[in-house]
Amino acid sequence: MALLHLALAFGLAAFADMLSPLGMLAAFIIVFGVLRLSGNLFGIRRYALRVDYGFRFVLWFIGEVFKASFDVARLVLRRRVATRPAVVAVRLQRADDAIATLIGALLTLTPGTLALDYDSDAQLMYVHALDADTADDIEQGVRAIESRLLRWIDAGLTEEDAA
Repeated sequence: MALLHLALAFGLAAFADMLSPLGMLAAFIIVFGVLRLSGNLFGIRRYALRVDYGFRFVLWFIGEVFKASFDVARLVLRRRVATRPAVVAVRLQRADDAIATLIGALLTLTPGTLALDYDSDAQLMYVHALDADTADDIEQGVRAIESRLLRWIDAGLTEEDAA
């Protein structure tokens, strides 16, 4: 489905004589709008939802990285550095090593946090935080990433599909 989306976007950009990066982006967005509106008609609702949730996740995560960067910079630039590092064990919602790997990579990309280990038997991810007021704050941050990531991955699935 992604190849069809890209092919339609390329065709539209070529037809409109806009094969520049900005023209391709505009064509990609226009084709996505058409696919989103006609999703139920052509049976591509799940694909359109995945693209939509993926775009939202990426924008949200970029914002979280910027917020975390400012928090770490504020900690480092203080006259008196007073951090409260902590290692917190967080139980993940889904026992899937691939999803745990994605969550660990996303945590490690976020300044001030680092995924240390994942115990697949207990579904526990050990997270190091540079500055932690409480373990609940760290767990809420991991939960936010996990829930948004799972919403993206499971977009358009019914309960029967998930089983």
